[in-house]
Amino acid sequence: MENFNTKDILRLILPHWRKLVVVGILAVLAGFIISSPLVIKPLYKSYAVVYPVNLSPSSEESNTEQLLQWFNSEEVKRAVEKRFHLKEHYKIDSTDEKSETYFNLRYKELVSINATLYESIEISVKDQSKELARNIVQGIIEETNKLISSVKKQRLREYIHTNEQELKISGAKIDSLKYLINTIRKTYNIMDFQYQSKYIAKEISKGSKLSELNARTAEGLSLQRTELERLREVMTSQIFTYNELRTNIDKYHLDVANDISYTNVVSKPTLPDSKCYPIRSLIVAIITLSSLLIACIIIVFLNIKQRVD
Repeated sequence: MENFNTKDILRLILPHWRKLVVVGILAVLAGFIISSPLVIKPLYKSYAVVYPVNLSPSSEESNTEQLLQWFNSEEVKRAVEKRFHLKEHYKIDSTDEKSETYFNLRYKELVSINATLYESIEISVKDQSKELARNIVQGIIEETNKLISSVKKQRLREYIHTNEQELKISGAKIDSLKYLINTIRKTYNIMDFQYQSKYIAKEISKGSKLSELNARTAEGLSLQRTELERLREVMTSQIFTYNELRTNIDKYHLDVANDISYTNVVSKPTLPDSKCYPIRSLIVAIITLSSLLIACIIIVFLNIKQRVD
């Protein structure tokens, strides 16, 4: 079998240059037709850039990583799909048992959500409609905010419930302490034990005989003063706890009532003015070069066959 070098191959091909020109022209025309909107529907790309705000770090995750997981959650994807009727838009039959698989593949193909080098998140959506591409990007941001807000408000309601239960317990303890303190005071006629202690001590030092009421007070001060001071300290601590719980509940109620955004939009969703797919020049170039290569191979093959024959 003969060995062909580049010069031999060119010597075989060059006489057929007219044929190659015709093949090239036909390939270019075919490329233009194939890449035209009649064959391949053009796609437009809209994108937005956001930063996380009002998020607390969870475990070792950064706020950006945490927000990225919210964006890529199933809940956001389903909310966007229902909001823009994407299954119908993508011509996916909802009655098909594999409709979810087809939708997920299409969504993954057209929707991209990734972190950037600057700890922001870029959301890009491709679609045949410029307006819908932009609206889907905006919808993803809004639905993510709604989801985060919903989850956090549910957690806040749990905190409110827990704190209200603790508030009832703390209030009951304060009532019990008040009852014990009032019982001791009534039993021994103790109103202001510091003043009464000084008064009784002064009367005793004078050698005066104490009245029955003052004698009972003196007995109470002797037996219950330490207990009264302890009960007052415990009640002061319980009142502090009660007030702290009340403050927390008010704060949680305020957070539930407020609508907080968790995304700081740096670059708003764009309305594309040119298609991102297909790249017509690339398709034409690939088809043309492929056609010329195949034509050259055929010419070389036919020449080899003639020589063999």
